[in-house]
Amino acid sequence: MNALVTSPAPGALRVGDWDFGDFPYGLEPLAMPPAGDTEEGMERRPLVLSCEPEQICFELRALTGSGPTCADLGDLPAPSYDQLFWFRWITGHQVTFALWRLMGRILEDLPEPRAVPGPDAMAKLEAYTQGYCAMLLYSGSCPRGLYGSLIRSAMFLQHRAFSGTWAPDFAQVRGLMRGRPLPWMEDGRAAGLRAALDAHRAVHDSVAARLVPNGRSLLQQSIDESPVRPSERTAVLYDNFFMTLRGPVPDEAVAVQLLRRLRAVALDLAGNGLYPLGRGDGGEENDEWGGPVAECERELSSVLAVVAHHASGLAHQASPALGL
Repeated sequence: MNALVTSPAPGALRVGDWDFGDFPYGLEPLAMPPAGDTEEGMERRPLVLSCEPEQICFELRALTGSGPTCADLGDLPAPSYDQLFWFRWITGHQVTFALWRLMGRILEDLPEPRAVPGPDAMAKLEAYTQGYCAMLLYSGSCPRGLYGSLIRSAMFLQHRAFSGTWAPDFAQVRGLMRGRPLPWMEDGRAAGLRAALDAHRAVHDSVAARLVPNGRSLLQQSIDESPVRPSERTAVLYDNFFMTLRGPVPDEAVAVQLLRRLRAVALDLAGNGLYPLGRGDGGEENDEWGGPVAECERELSSVLAVVAHHASGLAHQASPALGL
């Protein structure tokens, strides 16, 4: 049986209301369905904690300034910057996996490949893509030196060729994210989604250039010595690193977990800002960050609120479906 977490009634948001993990900036495992929906032999459902979607949407609107004012929203210090940025790296990726899953569901539900998604589906695809941009910024908000000593070194210890290409959930959206032609993408109704995808590419390239200035990923560094192709084994290694469990988890439960993480991310940003140590090492600012990247930075909190709004309907369905 899934554990229950009682959510407060809608009211003023307080930093002391942090309820993610066992303490501020603590981590939670993410429960996801197996890639490809292969549930054979998976009878045990991973633990999924509940949430109150309306309360979370209320709080995220408050944090953007577009909703009721927050009360007692002071600092939310982490024990160390190592813990803060480790939380951001793991939790930001978990949010991304959930977004990919929900986007994949929309694409799978299209009646045929040339069908243009309806207005609601198109709005969700655009919002979730913007949410992915936000998570690229959030996950990669640490200084370059700390990224190298803390995050990149940990991935190297997991596997010397550790690569984002191993992410099992990315397969559902690879065609969309990599610019492969989808028949309906040139339709005028997809203009907002096309803009979001363009912003994604700009943000991805900027974050990569800032954190890995030589442009060589762990996979690229090791390819001559020990080329590794994505496989079931690398997928398990990737999931293990990002605390992701696989089991018969419905998309409604994925949406619930997404909302819980969006709340934690929003509280972190409200207390610490996106760049608590600046964009560069030693708190230096990087003048190269502009255009779509700067816009994504400015709109980050608002994007979280919009993503939560679109995911809340699916999360609401989890209550009767899962007994949450």
